[in-house]
Amino acid sequence: MLQRTGSMKRKNKPTIILLFLSIVYMIFCCLIFFALAMIIIQLLIDHKLSIDQSDIEHVLAASIIAGTAAALRAWIFAKIDEKKARKSPPSYPQ
Repeated sequence: MLQRTGSMKRKNKPTIILLFLSIVYMIFCCLIFFALAMIIIQLLIDHKLSIDQSDIEHVLAASIIAGTAAALRAWIFAKIDEKKARKSPPSYPQ
């Protein structure tokens, strides 16, 4: 059986710097994913690869929107969990 020793604290508290880093990371991941998806779809439908500047702009815009939304959602839920952890009494009182 596991015993808790001391208080269990989170190592990475949701800070503003962590928010900005996660936004950049998520935008980068979405950019890679959406670019690969666009290339694969074009190859499957047209059997050729032709990327216009508007395609790049659409992928960039979608990546910024999706990456920012995902990172903000994760940060907000981490802040909510942090506040709930401070308010609730420990589940294993000693």
